[in-house]
Amino acid sequence: MALVKWRLKQLWMYPFMQTQSGVDLYEWLTAGVLGTQWAMSQKWCYWFREHMVLCRRFGRAELSGSRIWLFQPGWSLAPEFLSKIATGRGALVTEDRRRLASRYLPIAIEEVGKVAERLRASAKADSGRTDLLEQLRHAKSPDEALRSCDAEYRVGDLRALEEIPSESIDICMSMGRLEHFSQPDLGYLFDQMRRVLVPGGLGSHIVDHRDHYWHYDKSIHCFHHLTFSDKQWQRLCKGRKSYRNRLLEPDYIRTFEQAGFEVLAAIHDLHRTDAEQVDPKTLWGPYADLTRQDLEAAVSHLVVRNA
Repeated sequence: MALVKWRLKQLWMYPFMQTQSGVDLYEWLTAGVLGTQWAMSQKWCYWFREHMVLCRRFGRAELSGSRIWLFQPGWSLAPEFLSKIATGRGALVTEDRRRLASRYLPIAIEEVGKVAERLRASAKADSGRTDLLEQLRHAKSPDEALRSCDAEYRVGDLRALEEIPSESIDICMSMGRLEHFSQPDLGYLFDQMRRVLVPGGLGSHIVDHRDHYWHYDKSIHCFHHLTFSDKQWQRLCKGRKSYRNRLLEPDYIRTFEQAGFEVLAAIHDLHRTDAEQVDPKTLWGPYADLTRQDLEAAVSHLVVRNA
C-alpha cells in the first residue's frame, strides 16, 4: 500500500510522457489550468537571496552591474524581476519551451514587492530600481513585463545555447533543473556554461537529489528512487517530464570539475535530516555503499567558478 499513491501519479503521467505534444498537454493541464506553479514566486524570492549571499561569500561577486543567466527558471517571472532590481541589468532567460502564463504575473509582482527593498539594500543597488515594481503593476502580459525589466527570453533545446555569445554572462543561476538531465547532457551543458560565462564568472545551482515523488507521497523515503535497478528506473522515468537522473552531490562536483570549473562550495545543511531514517543497505547496487554524509546531501547548493 505504501507505493500506491506515487504509483498512481506515475501511471497517470505516463501516457502524456510518450510524445512532445503529450508533455505540452500535461503542462497546460497542470500549470496552465490547475495552477500548480503558484508557489514558485515565493520560492524564488527566498532562494534568489540565497544565490546572492553565497555568490558574494564564496565568489566575491559584485551584483551591481552583473548580468545574470537564469537557466530554465520556470513559470514565475519573479527571478527576472529580482535580477533587474539586484543588478540593474536585464537577465538572460533560457527555456527548453515557453513557460509564461498571465495567471502567475500578479503573484510574482506581489511576492517581489515584499522583498524588493531588502534585496536592493543587500545588493547595494540604486534605490531607483524599485520603481520597476510600479511599471510591472501596469503590465498587461508576461511579454510586457519582460520588456519592462529588459529580460531576454530564449526558447530552445541545449544545442540552442551555442547561439549565446561567449563570455557574455557574469553569473548563471538554476534551481531544481540540473537533476532533469542525463550525465552526458550535463557535461555538454556545463561546457556551454563555461563558454558563456566570463573568466571568473560564477555558477550558483540548487540541485534536489531526492525522489521527486517523495514530495507528493511521504509514505516513501526521500531516496526511494535509489532502490530500483538501472533497468527498472529507465522504465519508471521514461519521458521528458518524468526523467530525472540519480546523481548525487559528489557526481555533480566531479562533472563540474571535469568541465573546467572550480567548485567553491557545496552546501547541504538545510535538508541534511531528510534521510535520517534511510538505511543504505536497502538501496540498490552501488547505492548500498553510500555513506551517511552522502545521504545528508539531499539537496545541494553548488557555487562554481569559471576557472
